[in-house]
Amino acid sequence: MPESSSLLNDLNKIFIPCRTVIEMEAITSLYLMNSNYDQIKELPESRPSSKRLINVLKVIDNQFYMDIIDFFINCAIPKVKPVVMYARNHHERYRSGNVVPNTKTRVCVFLALHRLKVKLLIIKNFIDKFKANNFNLESFYEDDKQEHISFLSALAKEYYKKNKMNLKLMFPKRKVSQRVKDLLVENDAITTEKLLEMVTSEEFSEKRNIIKFIMREIKASIFVCKLMFAKMDLHNPFHHTDETMTNAEDIMISNDFIPELLPAISESLRIKNFDLLNDCIKAFEFLMNRVLNSINRAIDTTFGGQIKIGLYEGIYTMGNIFAF
Repeated sequence: MPESSSLLNDLNKIFIPCRTVIEMEAITSLYLMNSNYDQIKELPESRPSSKRLINVLKVIDNQFYMDIIDFFINCAIPKVKPVVMYARNHHERYRSGNVVPNTKTRVCVFLALHRLKVKLLIIKNFIDKFKANNFNLESFYEDDKQEHISFLSALAKEYYKKNKMNLKLMFPKRKVSQRVKDLLVENDAITTEKLLEMVTSEEFSEKRNIIKFIMREIKASIFVCKLMFAKMDLHNPFHHTDETMTNAEDIMISNDFIPELLPAISESLRIKNFDLLNDCIKAFEFLMNRVLNSINRAIDTTFGGQIKIGLYEGIYTMGNIFAF
């Protein structure tokens, strides 16, 4: 996936200081393998200490993960400035967001929102390709045209591949000597290779678990976003009041969205019920657009209304991951 050196430099300026966002996503996703999201859903509102978060995420015996959480809570989050508004009491704290934040104070929030949106856009792109090929999965075959591929197994391959491509685009490209690499490994440092392995594990992306895998990914992104939005005094960043009173966060984690509609699309295709298939896709697209719109509203709030992006655009470049 070739990119210009200037583009890579710009991306690295974002990723290098904010890679803690990706690391926190990975730790949260691992926690959600064996725990329910409801157990941590409201935790960001309490603005937890690193010690409390370490205990809640059950990584007390893993120094590698403890260091990530400590840095995120005590170094990354304190740089985030509250939204600009009049002085007010907030949870028995006197808060005054009277300083207009510059980009550097919100860059980790931008990356977290970008990652959340990219995960959803990967799924949307998969559905778009599926529709464009008249509900045919042949375009998702790889070298072996005889391999058996289903809707969900094709989704698993696409999600894993494009997520990894997007992450590789952001990973630092500067090479270091083998001696330095060996030292980093020996010192248990958080190397790029370790991080990539953490966030792109294929262990749970096979057919029967792809939906659970995707839901963990989305919930992990939401959780990390909300930890930083709490510092901004925005405790419902994805909620907006309109004619339907939609709470987009509830949609994103609801069983009625991805966990129900994607398997329903798969089953409709299997039994060749194309009327039902079309209905399921329309319902999915309707909810997806509402979710993406609400993420854009959160982005607009984070940027202080100074930037507008399209419904299907990311904050940062996504390279050419949707070009094929």
